[in-house]
Amino acid sequence: MGFDEEVDAAREKLEAALAVESSPDAVVDDLPILEDLLPQLRERIKSRRLGFQLTEDEGEAVIDILHQDNDEALGFVFVADGELVFESNLDEYFDDFVDEDPESFMLRLYETLRADLPKYEIESR
Repeated sequence: MGFDEEVDAAREKLEAALAVESSPDAVVDDLPILEDLLPQLRERIKSRRLGFQLTEDEGEAVIDILHQDNDEALGFVFVADGELVFESNLDEYFDDFVDEDPESFMLRLYETLRADLPKYEIESR
């Protein structure tokens, strides 16, 4: 797919999302997306250090990423406008990011945690 086709596809998704948002009867349920993602995250990032837990934050479904040694939430995953979002609770260690593709999202989350977890563990002792 070329650049123009990718822009067209993104534009169509955005237009569809805006149409859903403007419809007063439309309800977007992100819970099934996160329920599908959770076992994939647990499988992809098998770790004695990290745990993944589906919870609710201010009425929205999220996947908390917890450090097992101190039970600290490193960040969380949620869905916004059809895209997966990782938001860190510790900006000094982990960068936030957004991705619409679950596979590339999981890869990026894996790489982010692998790269930044050592510094967090050393400095949080």
